[in-house]
Amino acid sequence: MLAVVGALFFNGVIAILKLAAALITGSSGMMAEALHSIADTTNQVFLLLGLRFYKRPASEKHPFGYGKERFFWSFIAAIFIFGVGATYAIHEGIVKLSHPHAPEHLEWAYWVLGISFVLEAGSIALAIYQEVKEAHHEGLTFFAYLRDSKDPTAKTVIFEDSAALLGIVIAGVGLYLTEHHSGPGDGAYWDGVASILIGLVLSVVAFVLARTSRGLLLGEAANPKSVRAIIQAIESHPNVVKVIELLTMHLAPKQILINAHINVRDELVTSDIVKTVEEVEELIKRAEPKVEMIFLEAARQCESSEQECLTEHVG
Repeated sequence: MLAVVGALFFNGVIAILKLAAALITGSSGMMAEALHSIADTTNQVFLLLGLRFYKRPASEKHPFGYGKERFFWSFIAAIFIFGVGATYAIHEGIVKLSHPHAPEHLEWAYWVLGISFVLEAGSIALAIYQEVKEAHHEGLTFFAYLRDSKDPTAKTVIFEDSAALLGIVIAGVGLYLTEHHSGPGDGAYWDGVASILIGLVLSVVAFVLARTSRGLLLGEAANPKSVRAIIQAIESHPNVVKVIELLTMHLAPKQILINAHINVRDELVTSDIVKTVEEVEELIKRAEPKVEMIFLEAARQCESSEQECLTEHVG
């Protein structure tokens, strides 16, 4: 929440500054950056909606809760980055190359880009700080956590701000080349190229974020570390022979549903199996606190055949 609110404030201020500079200078690169920041600001609103709605309790219509709201709104944010930021930036660059006109009053653009860089750096520093804290809590390095984390909100903020910093550099280089190394079209060539490059950067970011959110929306499994911890916890119980099958799915970044089929010792009676299942559930939650819903199917093998002779299903 802190990272998203911080990004919302910074991007809102930056969007206003960039839009003013774009109108004053007539620069395509600055207009692309202005639309980029407007898209980022709107995306923070989408992410806040996800953070607000996913906490709703489970209902009869949604028995597994609303945790995937986080994934849905992150997916919408990725689409918005591409639909508004990337496509317009590329279009603006193509128009500038087709009908060149050199930007003016470039000192305004340089000042705005400098201020924007500082604000974006502050925003991404706040997001990275939050992720580093989470990584240490999980016992992972920052990059390992960023790779394995199922939280699309923080990833969206970091990727957006990284793209914003790169976009500012591209816009600044485009303006410098326009001013000092004019190409064809009375100096508008490099400004148009910068706008297209910014659009391509946004397209890549949108694709990566959409791909991550898509996997989670479709029911992505827990990471291998969590799966190993759950299996070890189950098999650590003295009454468990082995885990036959384990299915996991993220309902939210820190909410995991598991469905497990386990074999228990043959000599156990029904009451022993029920008690074992309850104890195994406690072991699972102790090993992986993110597990919120557990469905266990415990069965013992008949001594005389390979067919299961008793099954207890506990949800």
